[in-house]
Amino acid sequence: MLNLPNRAMGLRVFEDLGYVQRPPVEDIPPVESFDAFGEAPADPAEIEPDQPKPSAFAPITPAAWKDTEAEKQRWLVTGRIPSGDLTILAGNGGSGKTEISTQLLVSVAAGLGDWLGSIAEAGPALFLSCEEPESNVRDRVERICKHRCVDPHGLADLHMLFPDLEETWLAHAGKDGRLSRAPLLDWLEAWIKDHRPRLVVIDSIAAVFDGEAIARRQVRAFLAMLRKIAREHDTAIVLLDHPSVRGMADGSGTANSVDWRNSVRSMLHLSDPDKDDQDVRTLEVKKSNYGRSGEKVTLRWGGLTFTTAMAGEASLYRAAADRDVEEVFLKLLDKRQAQHRPVHAKNAKGSAPTEFAADPEAGGISAAGFRAAMERMLSNGRIKVVISGPASRRREHLERAGD
Repeated sequence: MLNLPNRAMGLRVFEDLGYVQRPPVEDIPPVESFDAFGEAPADPAEIEPDQPKPSAFAPITPAAWKDTEAEKQRWLVTGRIPSGDLTILAGNGGSGKTEISTQLLVSVAAGLGDWLGSIAEAGPALFLSCEEPESNVRDRVERICKHRCVDPHGLADLHMLFPDLEETWLAHAGKDGRLSRAPLLDWLEAWIKDHRPRLVVIDSIAAVFDGEAIARRQVRAFLAMLRKIAREHDTAIVLLDHPSVRGMADGSGTANSVDWRNSVRSMLHLSDPDKDDQDVRTLEVKKSNYGRSGEKVTLRWGGLTFTTAMAGEASLYRAAADRDVEEVFLKLLDKRQAQHRPVHAKNAKGSAPTEFAADPEAGGISAAGFRAAMERMLSNGRIKVVISGPASRRREHLERAGD
């Protein structure tokens, strides 16, 4: 074994023996800067710290509300269906959910001004029917229009879509439980953006939700998708649903997970036929975050569709709506008299309902709404028909009864 005095001497010995090879000194280029080794290290003082990403959350204080007016809740149907949000209408199969929903669609599209005893707005409406075939819906629309004296073929604001049974999904649940949008939901949102409907009715949850009905996160995510669309485009979306077995037993209308009810701001329930009278149903406001819940309206099948004409029962909302229309009628009647432009009660040119509906101060009330108000006030004596002119040219016009 070699007895080496130090490490440097040992290294030279190994070099002499050929175990270590070094390049000749003249082959190594001189280094004048750090460029030969890449970018020079930066001065620590010049290194900027990572900038924080802007947060998607921005808390506010009540000071942000100063000098601004609070936004008032709009209603598609007063006290029952809010605008810009999602409402679930639940009921057992065969109870009549689709029937009263079609009544709502016709009322909104035709501008009739009411739905089962409450005030309803007017405007474009869409029925996404994923269960009922076109023939069934056509039968409903034509019967309801006959009942309301509306020409069904003139409903330009009533739109209907009947997708194939394999294409009814709005959202799919993946293996990881996450929801993804289906092509039909993309189409629906684009159509709403283009047409700005006041109402969209979707029939039904079982046909459009491809997920686990008892999975909380899936349920809440699905309903959040629809609520976001409703809010962004200020439309009322009504989602039809069949209650679970428990919901059918206790009448709550809850479908499977309670999150179906907890995740919406409004929920209606239509009862089964009354045991003693198969033509009677009860429509109840089960939940309303924007108004009072608990309103119950008794409905009766009248041969063509459901009505609220029950002896001794009148909706408070309907009564308020009637009074509002009557006050507008009287206001416009006074206006026409002051202008010496009389109107009459006949179905002819110069008819009060037709003339008032076209007035800028009508507030969107339809001719049908004014005609119903006129008939009520003629019956209760608030207005009267006045006949004037010579016997050869008798003319009729309306006046307040006290004038």
